[in-house]
Amino acid sequence: MKWARRTARDIVIWVALTGGIVLMVLGQGIIGGAVLAFGLWQLIIAMRSGGGLFVDQRAADRPGKPTVS
Repeated sequence: MKWARRTARDIVIWVALTGGIVLMVLGQGIIGGAVLAFGLWQLIIAMRSGGGLFVDQRAADRPGKPTVS
């Protein structure tokens, strides 16, 4: 379930950022800026919570036999 929530959150962030940029390019500056600001806000929240969007490599960098968690 946690995987599904993170994936859905990542998709929403990606769509918001991409949609905001596209709207700004198409001349919808106010709406595009609002959507882009929402996407950036969600990206900041996701990065602070420590998960999603990027792969956590800390476990892979530890010496010894790798484990799956």
